Amino acid sequence: MCDVDYVRSIVNNGLSKNDAVRLFVECDFRVLAKVANEITEKVTGNSVTFVNNVVINYSNICVAQCPICAFYRPPKHPEAYVRSPQEIINAVREARARYGVDELHINGGFNPDLTIEYFEEVFSGVKRAVPEIIIKGPTAAEVDFYARVWRMSSREVLERLKVAGLDVLSGGGAEILSEDVRKIITPYKFDANTWLRIQKEAHEVGLHTNATMLYGHIEQPHHIVEHVMAIKRLQEETGGVLMFIPIKFVPWNTRLLKDGIVKGPAPPEYDIKVIAISRLILGSTIGRIGAYWASTGKRLASTLLLSGANDLVGTMINEQVMKQAGLREYTTIEELASIAREVGRRPYLRDTLHRKLIEVKP
Repeated sequence: MCDVDYVRSIVNNGLSKNDAVRLFVECDFRVLAKVANEITEKVTGNSVTFVNNVVINYSNICVAQCPICAFYRPPKHPEAYVRSPQEIINAVREARARYGVDELHINGGFNPDLTIEYFEEVFSGVKRAVPEIIIKGPTAAEVDFYARVWRMSSREVLERLKVAGLDVLSGGGAEILSEDVRKIITPYKFDANTWLRIQKEAHEVGLHTNATMLYGHIEQPHHIVEHVMAIKRLQEETGGVLMFIPIKFVPWNTRLLKDGIVKGPAPPEYDIKVIAISRLILGSTIGRIGAYWASTGKRLASTLLLSGANDLVGTMINEQVMKQAGLREYTTIEELASIAREVGRRPYLRDTLHRKLIEVKP
């Protein structure tokens, strides 16, 4: 019987891949969540952290056109755009002045018309305008694409972006680190080993990274387990991963949904299992696991904080929203703090490098 004591004993004896898959498949989500929560409390106590950040997409033009993505627009599409460096700088300056953001999260699509000089101008300009901001982005997938377009090595791209002002590499582009899944959901992106290689290169040149996993589409439990174990091995080798963020796949307006390959979002019980098994595998190897409210919803995010997660990622203020008076499609520091307090946690505002800045009081 898969009860709490059984799961504890399996984890304490060393969790193998087969063990983890069996627990994922056979155990009730509440049992996994309870044990995962116990481990999290040992690792980080009752703290929940998050960053106050603004998200800016420099371009939505992407030639990869992945069937999991509803964001991209092909070149010359009427809705396609490229933001100028000055536009991005102004947006960061405004977000800092209005909301006190500490982080710029910047990424976009695979736009073959952009140059390395464009990104250098963006990053260096942001740092001159707002020296205290931490710049996080782009993804390893973007680094790989642009390195090939620019005929540079990915390491050289990382080094130049770091000199220009990049502080942390975004964790995106990992999706699921399994080729049989990737050939369906991201057929024109790089392979799993390249994502892992670029992450390692980032750590070697002095850039910390996040690591993500996109779940809830066509993957199977063994894909989830293999992915998390690959992230754990990376962290054991380099120590450069700041946080692991499982991201729930939102299918609306994607080709996967239109083609009938997926029927809808994964159920909440599956979300809880994903977070829980991630903590059971990672243990204390990666201290922070994100409950990504932007994809799961805020109500479920609070439950995930009792299932192995201990970070609410960020306020995710979007510069498009800021241009529309009165519209707020993001959350606030106070709301994220309330989500943490609802489940008996103490909320802390952190920076990108996971240094606790201040406890958010009621």
